[in-house]
Order: sequence, then structure tokens, then C-alpha cells
Amino acid sequence: MANSGSIEIQMPQMGESVTEGTVLEWHKQEGEFVEEGETVVEVSTDKVDAEVPAPASGTITKILKGEDETIEVGGVLAELDPSAAASGDGAAAEAPATEAAEGGEPQPTEPEPAVATEAPDAETVQIVMPEMGESVAEGTILEWHKEEGDRVEEGETVVEVSTDKVDAEVPAPACGTITKILAQADETVKVGQVLAEMGAGEAPSGDREKADGRPLEAKTGPAMAEVEGEVESADGRRVSPVARRIAAASGVDLSAVKGSGPGGKVTKADVLAAADGKGAAAAAAAAPSGEAKPLRGPAAMLAQAMNESRSMPTATSFRTLPVDVLDAKRKALNSVLKDRGMKISFTHLVAWAIVMAAEHWRVMARVYEERDGKPHVVEPGGVNLGIAVDVERRGSRNLMVPCIKGADTLDFASFHTYYEELITKTRENELTADDFQGTNITLTNPGGLGTVASVPRLLTGQGTIVATGSIAYPVEWAHAPAEKIKALGISKVMTMTSTYDHRIIQGAESGSFLRRIDQLLQGEDAFYESIAESLELSPGVTANAYPASASAPPLTTDAVPAAHATAPAAPDSELLQAVQAATSLLKAYRTHGHLAARLDPLGKEPKGDPAIEPENLNLTPELMAKIPASILRIGVEGETLLEALPRMREAYCGTIAYQIEHLASHEQRMWLRDMIETGAHRTPLGWEEKRALLSRLAQVLQFERFLQKAYLGQKLFSIEGLDAVVPMIDELVTLGQRSGAEEVVIGMAHRGRLSVLAHNLGRSVESTLAEFEGAKALEQVKAIAAIPHAGTGDVKAAQGAPVSKPEPSRVRRSGGDRRGTPRANLSLRPPAAPQHGLGGSAAAPRRRGLPRPGNCRRDAQPSVACRLLDGRHRPHH
Repeated sequence: MANSGSIEIQMPQMGESVTEGTVLEWHKQEGEFVEEGETVVEVSTDKVDAEVPAPASGTITKILKGEDETIEVGGVLAELDPSAAASGDGAAAEAPATEAAEGGEPQPTEPEPAVATEAPDAETVQIVMPEMGESVAEGTILEWHKEEGDRVEEGETVVEVSTDKVDAEVPAPACGTITKILAQADETVKVGQVLAEMGAGEAPSGDREKADGRPLEAKTGPAMAEVEGEVESADGRRVSPVARRIAAASGVDLSAVKGSGPGGKVTKADVLAAADGKGAAAAAAAAPSGEAKPLRGPAAMLAQAMNESRSMPTATSFRTLPVDVLDAKRKALNSVLKDRGMKISFTHLVAWAIVMAAEHWRVMARVYEERDGKPHVVEPGGVNLGIAVDVERRGSRNLMVPCIKGADTLDFASFHTYYEELITKTRENELTADDFQGTNITLTNPGGLGTVASVPRLLTGQGTIVATGSIAYPVEWAHAPAEKIKALGISKVMTMTSTYDHRIIQGAESGSFLRRIDQLLQGEDAFYESIAESLELSPGVTANAYPASASAPPLTTDAVPAAHATAPAAPDSELLQAVQAATSLLKAYRTHGHLAARLDPLGKEPKGDPAIEPENLNLTPELMAKIPASILRIGVEGETLLEALPRMREAYCGTIAYQIEHLASHEQRMWLRDMIETGAHRTPLGWEEKRALLSRLAQVLQFERFLQKAYLGQKLFSIEGLDAVVPMIDELVTLGQRSGAEEVVIGMAHRGRLSVLAHNLGRSVESTLAEFEGAKALEQVKAIAAIPHAGTGDVKAAQGAPVSKPEPSRVRRSGGDRRGTPRANLSLRPPAAPQHGLGGSAAAPRRRGLPRPGNCRRDAQPSVACRLLDGRHRPHH
């Protein structure tokens, strides 16, 4: 029971299945001051290690559980006095020793009260088994790095503990001396149990009493050489202070004693064994060949799980898969994702195929149970995929199997993120007990070590475990030259096995499950295209990625290879026809590619055109791989048509549709083709440009919304989704200024004209609103704002205004700041006869002797830029 005013530091709750834990290491000792939230002790359960923070600021007054001791959930680890000042960190306890040192010879009778009564109560700190997860209740002591009487620094490892999932090192919570070890190696301790006690802040000098309360026999000679609790013998070997003291009292020669501690350190047990005449035998048997050592932590739990798996009747199905398609699709995805710093591995794709196949064959996730002695089958509520991860620590390997819960409810992007987070937590030893729960299908990948095939053990509580072998060419082709392998179109293969619980899963179901995985990895049912869409990539990235084996040349029976033939070879008519078909294919993309453009924001598939499908022109991947892109006069990248075609599709069938082939000017067509196929016109906007564009669009949207709400039933001819017209006109005026235009004439119908008047020509909003309010409102507005001549009602008259447009940021980067350039007169001219659409909009400038819009050429140095905006095809409100 804590004293009045004290706060108990308790072993926390860490999950329904966790009832106890083991103290790993105390970060604070008795008498030390701690801040609220600062780590006091580390504890370990059968699943994870955890740190226990201080519930309040104060001084540790009493540690109740030592390191390696087991403590139940809710048990008291230590007591804390919140009223103590920060100076209560053991400094006061050091005063008697300091005074004794200053006085020359120590006086045992004077400092004894401070050492024997006040100092131990004020400075003793308990090292408690830390909390390590909800389902972790206990752990096992692996190895003590320090012995009783050893001096430790804060943060220095004192003891290693292990649970059934992870190993952890327990550091010293403060500087001091280990006074008592309460749990020995191989003992099981519960979470919160005290592992050891230490005196915090003790000086390492020889005039202090040791942790067991007995004074040192001498203050000169070898004893005076003890520093930091651990000393070295004459031959340089490490000896604990307790071992040295016992050796001196027992007359044991330390040079003849072989240490069994960490790094060969001589411990108290070694000296006692030597004093009993067993030292030589103990030294000889310290590490004999074939010595039995207990399994601890994850290794022990794995051994237990393997023993339990022997009771499960399993069977295994094998299937060998070609991986050339998998390799080609993965490379295509990574070529685009590298700019994001993201990478897709073979295991990512195989794991995702397992999840998708398990959705179709949910029987593979079944679990067998016995209830009341009767067999039951538990149908899966979802696919919880376990990922077996081989972890190497301190020269030994452990197998961790964290679980991706609800994998079948995720898309690939979310699955990839979940997967990577689990792997990172595994490598950094940050997994919790909850990360291992619920697995019903497991994936293990021994192929990473070169294993061709594996039949892994199936753990209880799971239905299936899938193992993937190494990815390599068939063994009979392992030493064949690369050129020959490519010429023959030989693919690398991978052997996959499915080991299942034969009580509830049958061989036909397992075989069908593997076949479904194979089908998905070969690209059936748009497997890779759905992955691309999940990653917000164009499906064409993977749809047009072909395996290397597809470009293998046809086999020939000629005795002499073509490369060494002396007579000139006859033209390959098939290849010549393929080149002609390739030319037709590229022309079809330029002419009809807009029919396959992805313009529907709801994702509806475009109707497309048969002419842009290479299969309809008898163009196979093998033929397209033979056609050099250099002879096709295309702007997209790629060495062959096979490589360039996906980029051609992305250029003409992406989110922008182009119709340019009807233009009469060859020069204009070639210029537009170059812009479209090289992507030069799609330079990404800068951050400032994006913010300015968003602000501009927001202004237009709010203006339109206000008009529609304030004047219901009026003919507004709203811009209706064409908000981008306003910033487009901004850009046109800017380009006109830069080209020397003095006037920009825009002819447009009614649709969106109010927004253009308000935002591009700068007509006041008051004057626009006044036209909807009536004559009285017009008179009021005229007093403060100009009303355009003859403009009332739906604003029929032509209007104009001088406009100054500063150069946008990307223009300033290339041509400098163009602010202060002469203003261009921006004129908006509605059609004189609405039934003729835009026919009258260009009539006004022609009456003034201005050039036609089609004749506005850069080389003519025009003073007027003419633009026509047609909005007639949008329905009026």
C-alpha cells in the first residue's frame, strides 16, 4: 500500500489476453526525480515490450519489483512522491561519502547512519518488466549484462529479456550500482515484476559500502583501482567488483578463473565455483560442443507452434508460373512510380493476387475448430493475410508473421501502404501483440534465399499458407547464353505451393486457388490495370507493357544464320506490311484518338475506335518490337513501336482530347503534333501559379452562385462549368501583350458573358446587378459607377475596356518581368444576330478594317488579336 500522498506506478493493461509481464529494466531508481510522461521502467509480455511512463512529476520513493520479476496486470511497480522536489535525485546521499573522502581516512561510524538508513531508502530503484503489448503477459530472462555490485551508466543495457514475439534490451534507468538481482537467466517473469534493484547515484570510489551493506576490506592496493564498479585483472580480463572481493577473501587466483559472464567477464558464481574446487571443470565446460541451451522468446514460441502444427493433417499443391508478364508489368509501374519515391516488388503483386484469389475461393481462409469435442468449420469474415518476415538479430534468425487485417476490403494503394508499415515495424522491433492476431492465410517467400519450392508448416487457426520459390530460368537453361534465351523466348518461372488444412479444404479447391493466382498474375481480368488505377496512374501504363519473351524473333530452319549469309536476304514482306500498318495506326491515333480520351469525370469508358487497336491491324507484340520508332516520325519516346505505343496512347487518349488533322496548314499540324507528342505544352504549374488560378476560379464560381440564388427565373446565361474561360482569357491577353498586340477582340455568344464582363473586362458588379433590379437601381448606380452605353437587360451591347495584365510567373522566368508594359484594349463583342451564333461577333472588327481572326499571324505583326468563343452547344438556363 502506498504511503499517504504517494502515487502508485502500476503494471498497465495491454489487452484482453495479457495478464502478467516481466520487468525488463528500470530507467529510474529510488530517489530519482522524474517528469510526468518520462519512461520509468520497461516491461515485457509474451508478445511485446513496452515502456511505462511516470503518471506525474515527482521522486521515486520505492521500487517494489526488480528486474526479471513477474508482475500481474494492475500490480504496483513502484511508488512516487509527487510533492518531492527535483533535487531528490540522490545528490543528498552522496554528501556523506564526499565528506568522508575529504577528511582523509573514512570514518565508518559517522557515515554509517546515512548509508544504512537514509541512503538506501532514498536511492534504491527497481527495474521492472516493461509492458510490451496487449497480449503480452510474461517474458524470459535471456542474459544479464551486469552483475550485483556492477556499476552502470544511465541507458546502458542491464539485462536482455525475450517474449514469444520479440527480444528486448532493458537499459539502466539511471547511473548507479546493481544491488540485487531478483530473477535469474531462463526464469519467466510477468509484466510489471521487479527484475533487479540498484542504488542510484552511488559514487564508484572505494570508500562507499557495497550494495550488500558490507564495507570493503581495504582502501588501498587493488581495491583502490576499482572504477565504475567493474575492474580489470592484471591480464586485462574483466572482473566484477563482487567477484574480486570474494576472490580476495577466499584466496582465489583470478587469472585461473574462466569468466562465464558477457564478454568473458568473471562473475561471483565463477569465483565461488573456483573456491569450491570446481573452477577448472567449470571453465572447461563453459561452452562445450553440443551444449544444450534453452529456447527463449520468439524462438520458443515458434517451436511450440510447430509442435502444435503436427496435429494438423495438411496437404500441398504445386504450380509453376511464368513470370515474364509479372516482371514486365512491375517494371512499367515502377518506371512511373519512381518519381514518387515508391516501388512495387514481386511480393507486393503476388500478395495482392493471393488476396484477390481468396475473394473468389474463400474456402482457403476457412479455420477448423473443435467445440465440445465436435469438429466445426469457421467461415472467414474476411481475408487476413499474414506476411512471414525473416528477422536476423545478434546472429540468430527469428520468424515474425504480422497480419494485414481486412486485406480484401482495401484497394492496392492502401494494401501497399499497410504492407510497408508492417515490414518497417518488424525490422525496427515495434510490432505490438495486435499485429499478429487474426491471420487465416499466410504468405512466406523462401525464394528470396534461392529456395526453388517449399512445403511450410501450417499453424493452427489458419486455413492456408502459400510459399513462393525463387524466380529464375528453368534449370536446364540456367547456363545458356542470354542471346539464345531471348531468341527462344524463354521466360523465368516461379514455383508456388499451397499448403492447406485437409480436414476442411480439398485438393481441387487448392489447385483452383493456385490457378486463379496464376491467371491474375498473367494479367487476366484487368489485374494490373486495376492496380494502376488504384495508384492514380493511367491503365495504359500496364496495358501496353509486354514481356520480353513476346519480342522473340520467329524460329528459322536455315542452316546458316542470316547475319552470316553471303547473299542479300529477300525483303521480309511481313515486316514491310507491319510498317505500313504501324503508319496507319499512328495516323488513327492522331485522327480518332479523341474518341478514346478519358474525359468523363465519373469514369465512364469512352467508346474508342477500332482503328487504334493494333490487333485489328495484325500488329503483334513481336512485330511491333521489330519496328524502329525512328522511321515512324513520332515525338514520343521509345526505341521501337512496342515501347512507343503506350506513350502515344497516353498522349492522344489521356484526359485531353485533340482534333487537329483537319487543319489545312501543314505547318500548323506539324507544330501541334510536336507539342502533343512531346508534352511540351503540359509543363506543370508552379505553386504560386496554382494558388492564383484557384483564386481566380473561386471568384468566378462565387459570382455565378450569387446570381443564380439572387435572381431566380432570370435569363442569366451562366458560365455553367466553363469557369476556366476566365483564366484562359487572362492568358490570351498576356500572350497578346507579349506579342505586341494593342487590342484583343473577343467574340462570344451569351453564355458566360457576365463573368467575362465582370472578371476580364473589369465591369463593376454593381452595374451588372443593377440591370436586374430595374430603372431605379440603374440611376443609383450611375452616381457611383459607369453604366456601359446602351447596355440594359441581358447586356446586348458591345463593350470594351483597357486592361493591364502582368506577366505570369512562368513568363517572368523566361522573359523577365513584363510589368509596366503598354495596356491592351480588351473588347467583348456579342453577336449582332443571335440566331447566326458567332457570325456577327467578328463583323465589327472587319468593318473597322481589321484582319480576320484566321489571318492573325505572328509574322504579320498584328496589332489586334481576335478570338472566338462558341458556347451555343451548352443548354441555356
